[in-house]
Amino acid sequence: MTKTMSRPTRWLSATGLGVVAAWTLAACGGGPPELTEISDSAQQSMDEANSLTFTMEDPDNLLGEGLSSMEYSGQSNETNFRIAVAMEGANIEVLVIDESTAYAKYEFDDEEAGSLFGMGEDAAGQWIETPESDLMGVDEVTAQFDEMSNGVFSLIDNLSEEELEAVEVEETELDGQQVYKYDVPATGQVETEVAPGADTASFYFSQESNELLQLDASTEDATAVFTFSDYDSVEPIEAPPEEEIADIDWEF
Repeated sequence: MTKTMSRPTRWLSATGLGVVAAWTLAACGGGPPELTEISDSAQQSMDEANSLTFTMEDPDNLLGEGLSSMEYSGQSNETNFRIAVAMEGANIEVLVIDESTAYAKYEFDDEEAGSLFGMGEDAAGQWIETPESDLMGVDEVTAQFDEMSNGVFSLIDNLSEEELEAVEVEETELDGQQVYKYDVPATGQVETEVAPGADTASFYFSQESNELLQLDASTEDATAVFTFSDYDSVEPIEAPPEEEIADIDWEF
């Protein structure tokens, strides 16, 4: 049995990776430590990390992407990662084991949502092995993540003096860690290019390691949260148990 459905990687363009990169147009500065010092150190840590986990939580759809959550976790220097996306009506999870092996799992709230993917009840909720010929899209995913991680810091040097002067910095705590929090008003490029309607972008850097830990996009009533964690500590992604893999030939 062969069915046709949208390539999973096409959905990744809406996962918020580009949004995170764009948020750096409003990056923070001023106060100890100096912005250039902490951002350079944070970028080096992210660039040199062998593995990393990135998450996005947007339950109120502040960013207008139609996604309530997304997680990317995997190795930086090899094709091995996991992506999980939650959107209205569906949850999608993809395991990329290596250059030739990947699995996808789809869960839908109703039959209509499943039909958009050409998915029947026989496959929903089970892992489906992706044909090797269809893994060409994997490079697109890894390129998106690389672009995002590099873009987090690349535009900081282009901030105007007015933007830098508007930044508020404080020492606080985040999930038990001492951090520097930089609050950036969402004006100018931030408002027009990132998330219209957001009022503030808040960046959290670890005081101990200078790593970027979290980025919040906020209004008075809603917040979208992006986190960066598991620097150098993500275990290799493995294939699901054989009994959980559907016996279906599927064409994505």
